[in-house]
Amino acid sequence: MKTTQFTTKKAAVSIGKLKIISVVVATVLGLSACGQDSASSAASSSPASDNSEANKNKASLARNTQQVPHVIYKVDYAQPSELSYTFSDEMNPEALSGVVEAVAGWQLAQFDIRSNKMRSEMRPSGIPNGWMYATLHVGLWHWAEASNSDLYRQTVMNLSQLNDYQLGPRVYHADDHAVGDVYLSIFNKYQGNYRIADTIEHFDQVVAEPSTVSLEFVNSDKETHRFELRNFTDPRCTSRWCWADAVFMSPPVMAHLSKTTGDAKYLEFMDKEFWEMTEYLFDKDYGLYLRDSRYFERKDDQGRPIFWGRGNGWVLAGLARTITYLPDDFAKKQDYIDLFTSMSKTLLDYQLEDGSWPSSLLEKNADTHSETSATGLLAYALAWGVNNGHLDEATFKPAIKNAWTSIVNNIHPNGKVGYVQQVAFAPGSATKEDTQLYGSGAVILAASELYRMNTK
Repeated sequence: MKTTQFTTKKAAVSIGKLKIISVVVATVLGLSACGQDSASSAASSSPASDNSEANKNKASLARNTQQVPHVIYKVDYAQPSELSYTFSDEMNPEALSGVVEAVAGWQLAQFDIRSNKMRSEMRPSGIPNGWMYATLHVGLWHWAEASNSDLYRQTVMNLSQLNDYQLGPRVYHADDHAVGDVYLSIFNKYQGNYRIADTIEHFDQVVAEPSTVSLEFVNSDKETHRFELRNFTDPRCTSRWCWADAVFMSPPVMAHLSKTTGDAKYLEFMDKEFWEMTEYLFDKDYGLYLRDSRYFERKDDQGRPIFWGRGNGWVLAGLARTITYLPDDFAKKQDYIDLFTSMSKTLLDYQLEDGSWPSSLLEKNADTHSETSATGLLAYALAWGVNNGHLDEATFKPAIKNAWTSIVNNIHPNGKVGYVQQVAFAPGSATKEDTQLYGSGAVILAASELYRMNTK
């Protein structure tokens, strides 16, 4: 095992007691209150120009160099209060808003602003700018844009401000890239070069000094990355996209960054790495992705390949988000669309009678329970496909409706999303009490596209 000592150049902006109080109020009430953010919102209140002016953005981007150390304090979590809701599985704006407000309300109520972390719910919730939080933040931002909600826009801005618009510390690891998508979205709407400076710095290094490790996932070949607040021990191949989940985490950010800055190098890198990973992990016989190379040989108890529901959910949802940022004149855009439509048709065959997708896609046992995070990601992607004209509405809308019914049935009366498989790399069980940030994010993402579907 190799140990690598990293000294990060990133520093965070210190937050005084009064600012902390103002952020709490803003997070709850949706008010503009976050120091630099509220000032920049006032100074740049008009939305950014359309991406046709990407070259102008590229020329004007500058690093925010006025940074001072951020002191992080650890405190005990406090039990939040809970409300009780009655949900409808209808896909009209009012019913969808009711579900999102309950789910977002419960999940955000778990947030402890003093530690900048979610309550553990008896399980770790990851780093605040890691992939688990990023999935929630992406969902909240999509909902804010779909429903034109200033409250949820401000919520995401407040959370991003607490992260000082920093990506996760591992420069090459896709999990630490995912949150960059919301930083770019906020920049596109309100400007503020400091919001994307760290994202640019990360990806400039990735593109200039690309990893050349093998995509083979070898548990015994790991390296440790040491940082001030946390150490990570990862398989060496994760400095590239050697696992299916990475499609949701990094490619959309790189495509978004290319569109925002007008610099094609990010898109070119993303395209090369994406198709190398796809050639390696995509099973052409089944039309699905294996989670990583360990599943070339692993089989289920019937001797069949193992296809993870959430893993393929990450891929399809990641494809939808990536395609969104691809220029119309990009030569290979249709290849991404063709892969998306082909996978979407294949996944219909694995939907359960209750409308959900199981943790293991080939299992259709009578006692197989739904898994909410996979179902939410797939419902989002399919709804996006219909909304953007890539999937036939008559064929897919009934499947989407059934998926949404399954999702709503798994939400507790207080808004907690249940039956979410915990952090994993393979199919596994989930109970009514199992929840996680990415489960809530997937549900809110799905709701955002259903909202668009029923208001267009």
